[in-house]
This record gives sequence, structure tokens and C-alpha cells, in this order.
Amino acid sequence: VSLTATYAVGNARFVGALVGYLLAGTVRTSYATGEITVNGAAAPILRVGGLVGLTDANSAITASYAGVSVTANSADTLGAAGGLVGWASGSVTASYARGTVVSNQPGSALGGLIGVADSTATVISSYWDTNVSRIADDADDAPPEGKSTAELQSPTRYRGIYETWDDTDLDGDGNLDAPWHFGDACQYPALQLGGRSLSRQRAKDPPCAPEEYVAPPIVYNLNIRFNVKGLTLDEGESATYQVRMSRPPVGHPARVAITSNNPDVVVSPTEVTFSSANYREWQTVKVSTLRDPNDTDENATLAHRGPSLSYGSILVSVNDTWPGAVVETVNGHTVTTRHTLDAPYGVRVTAPDTLDADTDITIAGPPAGTPQGAPGYGLGQSAAARMMADVRVQGTPADGLDICLPVPEALATEAGGRPLTLLRYADGGWAPVAGAERRDSDDGATLLCAAGVMEFGVFAAAYILPELGMVSDLAATAGDAPGTVTLTWTPGANATMHWVAGVKRSDMSDFAVWAAADDMGSHTVSGLDGGETYVFTVTAGRGAGDGREWSVWAAWVTAAPE
Repeated sequence: VSLTATYAVGNARFVGALVGYLLAGTVRTSYATGEITVNGAAAPILRVGGLVGLTDANSAITASYAGVSVTANSADTLGAAGGLVGWASGSVTASYARGTVVSNQPGSALGGLIGVADSTATVISSYWDTNVSRIADDADDAPPEGKSTAELQSPTRYRGIYETWDDTDLDGDGNLDAPWHFGDACQYPALQLGGRSLSRQRAKDPPCAPEEYVAPPIVYNLNIRFNVKGLTLDEGESATYQVRMSRPPVGHPARVAITSNNPDVVVSPTEVTFSSANYREWQTVKVSTLRDPNDTDENATLAHRGPSLSYGSILVSVNDTWPGAVVETVNGHTVTTRHTLDAPYGVRVTAPDTLDADTDITIAGPPAGTPQGAPGYGLGQSAAARMMADVRVQGTPADGLDICLPVPEALATEAGGRPLTLLRYADGGWAPVAGAERRDSDDGATLLCAAGVMEFGVFAAAYILPELGMVSDLAATAGDAPGTVTLTWTPGANATMHWVAGVKRSDMSDFAVWAAADDMGSHTVSGLDGGETYVFTVTAGRGAGDGREWSVWAAWVTAAPE
């Protein structure tokens, strides 16, 4: 997870890679990795955490971790930043943090695990990495405790500092769960509840020799059973098969390693374990084929091996469908078009018949950090609707080139009656490409094309959204019931949702609200203290996920509930 939040007063005060404000909620068997950078100006009481920004007294975090680099840059000296939680009022149990925690503001509270733990917080068997966070442990070793990287990584079972980490019923079935897998002596604990793959969690762990596996004293020649004889895939596709055993292991669970003899054919997981209790149960293995620059069909053998025995194999046939480089001659000049391995399908760049120079074209996926959207444009609310490509050209002809991006069906559906357009990202923003029009290709695909293009870079197929207006006429009055305030406003133009923010003026750390409005023009806030003054604002929004947009905040209003 990677977040960057820039905010004004009252906005983005509670920031976490997973949850901003955990109100009477529970986070269990969850994790976040990446980085969070929060830049603010005079923001009241900023809370930033690698997993959760702020928790109340009725919240709990259990069996979770964060490997997030936290940077809290604020003009507010009351800020709090922690590797796991910014400000904790609830409980934190059997959890840890392994990220850096820094701030540019003297006076901010920083913690390797928790920035500030108030009087209602309880911390049990939870730690942070003192080497990575650059925050040393307190001399009295009171909880939470700082541990070195070696101390966090050296236990490979529920022992030592992790002895009690399996003493929790996480799923409510009455049995204690063991959600952690400790890897080897230079890996951090990772979550495995539900049989999830550990590959992503282990991706940034340092390399280490695998823990030696000691074979059981008695080993049967266990026969592997597969649900298929083999798989045939196109390059870039994935499929699954299932595996089980016909005999139970004796004296020790059987760990079966799965390996591929072709680096372009990847399996997940790379190991399955069978015991006398589960040896008849099918376990699922995912096979993914990677795109490569050649145009050759390939094969791979997936071997299944135990400590000293070969248990069987599956043959995977891969059909090469990736176009690679295409070379053609136009008007006596050479045109070379290459699709890199991350290039989106269907993007086409062609040269005019009057080509006057050799031309080299590369089509790739957009570079990291390219914005998904821009004011006034929708690039699709779902990943299936987005179509973006980075086009690089050497030797542009005098008449330019034609560029066409396909219009995914999901994008056309989302656009509805809105016009589609071709955009180019340059100088920090998206702008329409002049003369773009819709075309139907010979294979029936819908394209957005522009002719005579001279400048290249990142292009996108998009639809135009009407301008999102801000909330107006915001008013706040004491509600009919004690401890309530009723907010009313005129909705923002073209908005599909509204959100309310508020704080208690006398003690902003004691009350805060960030909630979806009851309806498009009003919201009632309850649970307030009579006689106190509260400050509220509202923002308009639309969309979902990465494509969500927000208007500027309405002017603050005040009210005092009875």
C-alpha cells in the first residue's frame, strides 16, 4: 500500500494504510506494506499509523502487522505517528511493526509501534523493530516492547517472544488458531490463516538459507494424485490444478515441494503439506505463465518432491501469443513496433504512407506514478475499464503517426451516453488529443484514434464527466433530541455521495466524526455533549475506489447541542 495525503484543516487527520479511524471495530489477521507520507498545514491533531491512524477505547487489533514507512510532515506539534497505530485507545495484541517512523515537526509523538497510547490502551505481546524504525526501546522495557531485527526474526515457531501468539480464537469456532508462519531464522512472521499464499508477504524479506528439514524415521512412497494430466495455457494466462495423496504420512507431516523447470512458468504455493488428517483433501495450486520477448511455444514440468522422493509431475504447454517486435517497410523506410511485456493489448500506432524517416515505436504500460484521473475526466471506476499506454517514438515522420487505443466494454458501459475522448498526460495534467474520433477495426473492436500525432507519452481512453460541484448553504442546528446536531445543505452538483467531518472545539482529541451523510442533503450527528460547541463541514463526492473524486470542503459551521 502506498499513500500520500495532502490536506487542509479538518481533512485527512486520521491516516492509516488499512484504516484511518477504527471506531468500535476489530482488525485481525491483517497486514499492510509500502509507505505513507502525510503533508499538512496546521492540521488539528494529526494521527498517522502504518496500519491504523486512530483507535477508540472499544477497538481491538489482533494478530496483525505493518511493514510501512511512515512519514508525518505537519505544522501541528500535537501530531502522533506510529509504525502500527498513530494514537491507540483500544487494545493491541500479538502484533508487530517493522517500518521507519519519522516527522519533520519537533514535538510530535513518534513510536515504533504506537505514537501515543492513552490511559485506556492495552498492549499485549506486541513489538516493533528498533533497527528499522530507528526508535530505541524504553529502558524499563514496558509494553509495547522494541526488539532488534534479529530478535523478531530468529524464532521459527511459537516460542520465545511469540509463545502466546497462538492462544487466540480468531474465527469464533471455539478452537485456538495459529495464524502465523515464522519462516526461517531471517524472516519476519507472516500470516497464513485460511491457507493464503505467503509469497507477497515474504517478497521483501532478506534471503536466507531454508530451515533444514529432517525426514521422518518412516517414509512411505506416497503416491500423488492429480485432478488433470496436464495444462495448456496461452502466454500471460493462469490456471489451477489440484493435488492430494493416496496414503497418509507416518510419524511426520509430508512437505511436498513444487518446482518448475521453466522460469516463465510460476507456481503458487511452492509447497503443500499433507498430514494423516488432510491427505485425502484436494489442495489447489495456481500456475501462471509470464510473457517473454521470444515467439516460441514452450513447455514446463512441474515436479512434486519430498525430502528424498519424487512424487510425480505435471506437464504445462505454453502457446506463445505475445507479438514482440513487428518490422515493416512503409514508403521505403523501416518501421519497428515493439510491445514491452507490460504493454496493454490492442494499442496500435501506424505510420502514414508518406513516411519520410525510419521510425522506432515502443508501446508499454504507463510508468509508475502516472495519475489515474484528472478533474473533468473519468478513466473508469474499475480496473477493467481503464486503458492507458505509454507510447515512445524515435524518428517521427513529418506527417506524424496514427495512434489508436481500444475501448474496453467496461469503459463503454460506464461512459453511458457521455462522449469518449483520447487523452495525453503532459506537464502534470491530462489534455484531450485534437481530432480524436471513434473507429471500428476490422476485428470488430471499438477504437479511439487520432491522426498526425507528433508528441507522445502516456495516452488514455476516457469519458468526460460533468464538473463536480461543492456543497453550499451548509447550516447546523441543535437537534430535537439531547446530544444531537442536524446538518442541512444544498448538494454538490453531479455528486453521488456526501461526507461529514466534525470536531469538538474545546478538546479536538475527545470527539471527531467522519461519516457518510444520511441522505444527499442532511445528516444527524448524535452522542454529543450538551452545552459544548462543535464545528462541522461537508464535502461532495462521486465514484469509487481509485476513481473517486471529492469537492473542496464547505465553509465551517458551528452548533451547540442541548
